[in-house]
Amino acid sequence: MKRIVTLAALFMLSSHGVWAAGTQQDMQAAMQRMQEAQAKLMASMMVDKKSRFGFNETVSALQDAAKKRGWEIGPVMDMQEAMIKAGHKTAKPFKMLVMCNKDLAENLIKAQVAQKAMPFAPCRLSVFEGNDGKVYIAKPNTELMAQMATPAFAPLLKQFAEEENALLAKIIE
Repeated sequence: MKRIVTLAALFMLSSHGVWAAGTQQDMQAAMQRMQEAQAKLMASMMVDKKSRFGFNETVSALQDAAKKRGWEIGPVMDMQEAMIKAGHKTAKPFKMLVMCNKDLAENLIKAQVAQKAMPFAPCRLSVFEGNDGKVYIAKPNTELMAQMATPAFAPLLKQFAEEENALLAKIIE
């Protein structure tokens, strides 16, 4: 009996939501606006910065700057090679670099675990040649993440953003 009452209440709430939303066209328009907003948010989660250097020079400059700032340097993944192997014969130069300020990453992950949030640290940069022939560096938008984060993470993500900006200062236009 309890399950029937619960199901009836859910049905009434859902039908009220449909009735309150108006016509089906209104609902579809609202859903489309929501999907567009979600797409904009997802697109804003990454940023591209134009490099002052060529492709290989950009990769080297990032690694050198990271070493000077005391970052941990991980492997470099040649994504162009992987894409060519997968059948994309016209793949442009594209490398993914794993590098991170270890202390900031550890503090961020500890705070996330303490809050029972999914652990994440923005520790990858991509270097790629764009369709315009210029070289770009793509990275997570840690500034935006810091603005959206809970108070437990926001200061740490802001420090990440400041550290990334310092790393990129002499490399990007």
